[in-house]
Amino acid sequence: MKQGSAAGTGEAPVSSAETGEPRKTFRFDDDVLISYETEGDGPAPVVFLHGFAAGLITWHDIRPLFPASLFRLYLLDLKGFGFSSKPADGRYAPEDHAAIVVSFMEELGLRHVILIGHSLGGGIALLALKMALAAGKRDLVEGLVLIDCAAYPQRLPRIMRLMRVPLLGRAILRLLPVRFMVFYSLNHVFSDKKTITSERIARYMTCFGREGIARVFAETSRLLAPAKYASLSGFYQRMDIPTLIIWGEEDRFINIRNGRRLAGEIPSSRLVVITGCGHNPHEERPAETYAAIAEYLEVFHSRKLQ
Repeated sequence: MKQGSAAGTGEAPVSSAETGEPRKTFRFDDDVLISYETEGDGPAPVVFLHGFAAGLITWHDIRPLFPASLFRLYLLDLKGFGFSSKPADGRYAPEDHAAIVVSFMEELGLRHVILIGHSLGGGIALLALKMALAAGKRDLVEGLVLIDCAAYPQRLPRIMRLMRVPLLGRAILRLLPVRFMVFYSLNHVFSDKKTITSERIARYMTCFGREGIARVFAETSRLLAPAKYASLSGFYQRMDIPTLIIWGEEDRFINIRNGRRLAGEIPSSRLVVITGCGHNPHEERPAETYAAIAEYLEVFHSRKLQ
């Protein structure tokens, strides 16, 4: 079957944690099935891309805030994460993920999409936009929301450096209890420790405990070449679509300096800083994060009508 065949779109045998309905799958090729969920029946398509060591469950707290009559949400498990395929093909670079995202939007017939990406997902959103524009598909992506986005070269967080060593990464995931690993990770991600609830830990255990995930973590970490981001700065300065940048002021993984730099380089951008918040504003402070997105969308659409 050819890449991105719409005929390969079907139902996965697992149920959505939100609705109880079967998850959908998008067949990118014979080895890659992308698990995703949809919500709402509004006219505006919004595609969500999660970060490293997560899945579409990361949007659990914010997705109900989008009015169903206004938006149609598409929440993806990136290749290798969540319930999506985990082939041993070594193709887990951000560019590989971005190509799948572009194919997904095209095959589903989406146009004028708002892409929302968190952390690694934000970097993938930027690459997907770049790919779409390079291919002359200017009507594919209409706006960007980048949350604590991976956009510049930087030293990888310790957990990702450890995961780059295949045997070590697999040993960590096999020997340490999954619950401990999830708690350890969330403790470094969230500033407000009260938000690390038993429910949230159980939610993330589905991301860490699936077969093949150790290889995916290792390959994804290994293929994150910070030097590649250095060449993107010129692209940021040429971007001409409205962009909202949201950052947790207490982010320990990607310093807020990167958010301020990104806002300074993207011409049509606005930076919203959420104080007392860590790397995951959409989970730690979902109401404030959505309020910023809602304001962005309202201003964005009012400009289009002028």
